[in-house]
Amino acid sequence: MQRGVYFLANDNVLDLSIAFLNSFRKYNPDLPLCFIPYNDNCQVILSMKEAYNFNEFDKPEVLQTCDEISMSFHPSVTGTYRKLAMWEGTFDEFIYIDVDSVVLNNIEFAFNYLDKYDCYTSHSDMPGIRQFVWNESIYNANALSPVQIQYSANTGFVVSRKGVLPMHWIQRKLSDAITLKEHMQLNCQEQPFLNYLIVTSGKRYTSLFTIYQQTQDKRIMFEYWAGTKGASFKKGKFRNGQPYFLVHWAGCWQPRDFDFEYHKILRFLRLTSNTVNPKLHFFMPYKRLWRFYRFMKQRPNSIPAQGASY
Repeated sequence: MQRGVYFLANDNVLDLSIAFLNSFRKYNPDLPLCFIPYNDNCQVILSMKEAYNFNEFDKPEVLQTCDEISMSFHPSVTGTYRKLAMWEGTFDEFIYIDVDSVVLNNIEFAFNYLDKYDCYTSHSDMPGIRQFVWNESIYNANALSPVQIQYSANTGFVVSRKGVLPMHWIQRKLSDAITLKEHMQLNCQEQPFLNYLIVTSGKRYTSLFTIYQQTQDKRIMFEYWAGTKGASFKKGKFRNGQPYFLVHWAGCWQPRDFDFEYHKILRFLRLTSNTVNPKLHFFMPYKRLWRFYRFMKQRPNSIPAQGASY
């Protein structure tokens, strides 16, 4: 049985990818890692395969199907739907992690619950998450139960097994999911559709958060959302030793209007290249933590320091 981790990226998020890879390999030096290309713009990331010891997902027909599925929900291809390819990969048991994250610990503990569940995320069944999955109108659609709606998981961290949600089954579910398009929070890309697939799969699904609530299993560590204030870090770890294994910047790293104006000023003052565009939110929370991993010494010298002005 082979276990491993998938991540999805392209060169547009190179800085995020380097921070993720540095942190992942610091705490998980031997765990197999597979790169799912977001699109064809991946030359620099692919040049890092040897440095970070990862392989590339090698089923282009599966990725093409994911792109076609994305067009059912968006006016153009959205590469985040390629996340669905994880159930068609080589790993028998796997974890998927978004690259707008840094890993703070060994993550193999997360495999411990696949004997009881087929698919689980880091958090679910929290009232504040539903707005990032479903619009309020979903309650009037009479398509999902309150329990299914309540699950509303962030899909930036997923643990499952090969074949649990196979592509041929996903394609069959697509027509039913499209009828709920108006109720989906599509600003969150694939997240509503993937939630729909999980809760209508008939499989055993949950989250680490729910497992802990039910069992008080002290082996469980948690994901920390960077939008939550109050955390304190030292040398890339939680200062007080809280049981978190991941910090996720979902919705917190994208550049805002201010960032573009700020860069215009820098270009006018000739403090940055005219070709540089903002890649990250200037006031991104916990940026010092992120920079710790983005620029840590183990970064190979051959990798360009994209976004160093941040």
